[in-house]
Amino acid sequence: MTLASGDNRSIPAMPGFSHHATTGLDNVALAGFSRPFSRVGIMGASEAGMDIATSLLASDIPVTVFDLAREPLDLASASMRSTYQDAVSDGDLTLAQRDRRVGLLAATINLHHLKDCDVIVDVLCASGTVKDAILRRLNELAKPDAVLIACVSVSDIDANADVNRIAALMRFPGNVLGMRRSNDAGIGLWQLVPVKATSERALATASRFVQNLGMSQVAAIPTAC
Repeated sequence: MTLASGDNRSIPAMPGFSHHATTGLDNVALAGFSRPFSRVGIMGASEAGMDIATSLLASDIPVTVFDLAREPLDLASASMRSTYQDAVSDGDLTLAQRDRRVGLLAATINLHHLKDCDVIVDVLCASGTVKDAILRRLNELAKPDAVLIACVSVSDIDANADVNRIAALMRFPGNVLGMRRSNDAGIGLWQLVPVKATSERALATASRFVQNLGMSQVAAIPTAC
């Protein structure tokens, strides 16, 4: 079943899965049902990670970007500042808007700085062993109700396997789900990939999160139980 929103980004219904009740929700209900988030953590200063950060900053949401090394963080931060400066020069941003967005962004090589994040997005490029070690450390410091969204494979089978593996590592597997970019029918959208353990609250929170990415559609795909 598909969860979709039009250009006004209203979400009329939650998806129905064998382990999720089908619930009709408008934007107000969704806001009450989901976990509120005042800061988002992004693991990985890749192009995808910084694209997500840029969208969140435009929605006035504070972002902390973590990476394993300082160099990719410095390069990504410099690129973002340059982009903002170009936008000011072109008249697309005011100086106040530029300064506000730059001020909302934090970059760190210390995973501990994600401890105050309500939503954490994993786009980190690392080997399986390194990634698993980071997720285990994240277990120790993240908020108990923080939602972890892992960017996963395009393949349905691989995506579900990836999310199930990550959920199995976490203390609170109900807070874990996946997300992947889709260009079906030429329309760019994010697909949410919940698994059997994913709670409805985590799914609702992820739906609100994707709305803040400025996407015109949100979709949730069935899970393999």
